[in-house]
Amino acid sequence: MNNNRSSRHENKEKKVNRLYNLLIAVVAVLIVFVGGTMILGNKGKSDNQAETTQNNPQTNDQKTDKTAKKDDDSSKEDQATDDQATDDQSSEDDQSSEDDQATDEESNDSDSQAEVEKNPEPGVAERKVDPSWDSVGTSQDAPAATYKKGSTDWNEMLKAVGEGSGISPSNMTVWRLGNNGGVGKAVATVSPKGNSSTKYRVQIEWVDGEGWKPAVVDKLQ
Repeated sequence: MNNNRSSRHENKEKKVNRLYNLLIAVVAVLIVFVGGTMILGNKGKSDNQAETTQNNPQTNDQKTDKTAKKDDDSSKEDQATDDQATDDQSSEDDQSSEDDQATDEESNDSDSQAEVEKNPEPGVAERKVDPSWDSVGTSQDAPAATYKKGSTDWNEMLKAVGEGSGISPSNMTVWRLGNNGGVGKAVATVSPKGNSSTKYRVQIEWVDGEGWKPAVVDKLQ
């Protein structure tokens, strides 16, 4: 009788142990399953993030390429503008150079007709006679020969003196203006205002109906 009870007790303990073992196995399987799911899920998120990160540089590179292209186009436009401005400036410089050259040629043509003599006499550094000198015009029938300052004859003589010396009557200091051996001949010594060290002696002659004209210009020492 006691043996039967003992046997039943042992069987009951064995069944309980089996049940515990089964539960432990189920719990272990669930732990493994849940842990695997979590690991796989995190890996998938990491892969998606990596893929997104990998794709973003391509987008950024495309944006960078577009920006670089815009900058390059802008640089080309600026360069084209600079080149055009340089070409325009070059054209203006060429035109200015041509104009200066034409002026120089005209001046040279005029100077080529002039006869210039260095140190022709004591006190004279240079003597110039230019056939291109012309009469300055007149409102008189004949020169007055009075050498009165401010008179019509005086003003016309100074105009002829300025024609020969290159000094405007309004910017001229007159040291002397008088007769040079006859009614139709006069001589003046002048200099630019404010520059008394530069003096010119200008001989002028009267041309009937045309007025006074320069004849000889001496640059004095």
